[in-house]
Amino acid sequence: MGVTASQIDEIATWCQLTPELERERQEAWHRFFDEEDPRPTRYWPGAGDHISRARRFVGWFMFDHALHEGDRPAARAVRALYPGAVQEEALRAIAGTRFVLAIVASVLPGRSVLLEVENERFEIRERGWSRRITPQASVSAHLVPVGRRQRWLVGPGWLEWPIRIGTHMQRDLRRFQVDPLAIERLLQSRTASDETPRPPQDATLDEAVARMTAAAGAAGAIQLIMSVGEWQALVTRHLVAADATAFSQEILGRAGNSGSIEDLNQWLQLAMNIWNTTPQPDRGKTAYELARRAGAETS
Repeated sequence: MGVTASQIDEIATWCQLTPELERERQEAWHRFFDEEDPRPTRYWPGAGDHISRARRFVGWFMFDHALHEGDRPAARAVRALYPGAVQEEALRAIAGTRFVLAIVASVLPGRSVLLEVENERFEIRERGWSRRITPQASVSAHLVPVGRRQRWLVGPGWLEWPIRIGTHMQRDLRRFQVDPLAIERLLQSRTASDETPRPPQDATLDEAVARMTAAAGAAGAIQLIMSVGEWQALVTRHLVAADATAFSQEILGRAGNSGSIEDLNQWLQLAMNIWNTTPQPDRGKTAYELARRAGAETS
């Protein structure tokens, strides 16, 4: 029969709340979010809220973190929660869990999702998840095997990225497979060193658009070369909807194929610089101006 989605939830809850792992859980949290790094985080849109961060941590902690005794928290939870044959089946599923960066090849709403990593396919039969996921999106997720029919369940902490991966990267997606810690570092968008340029923060929309135009012209990303008025109209449309994630998806769609995730992150930073220098319709000021005013009031 195999492990069920409700059992995965029970295992995750045990890993998240059991008192016997409290100390190791705190140490793991510190490591996962790299809290010793003093540099500020600049999370990708949709990835920085507390709930999203906590769910990604739980997924990594239960499936990937090695306890001091050497086993994984998910395996410890299975032994504590289930007896006999159920325990054996669940342990096999936990041992076969994979973490992937994949493309959503197709969705049957209310039934299933098909993920692809090059020529490898993963069929996920989860009704709720199939209603939440977007066709052609890129997702990172822990996948738990179900029985012997090559079907899978999605573990906690899955993430639908605010980007589209182009066809060039899709053909070579195995090269971009990384572990959850590397994904978290990418989402945090900390600078690599003091010498690495910080994300752009221009004073005006004209300057931000000029910066994007120069980069897009050099890279041949023609669809990202627009006038100041066109950029303002595009951003305002998404500002009214309060949807930075949809804005990011549109930008990466315009960027087209990219050679690396770092390139995608560059376009996202340039676009968010434009977003933050565009006056907000209801306030008449930009996000940068509002942040500076808030800082002045608290100083």
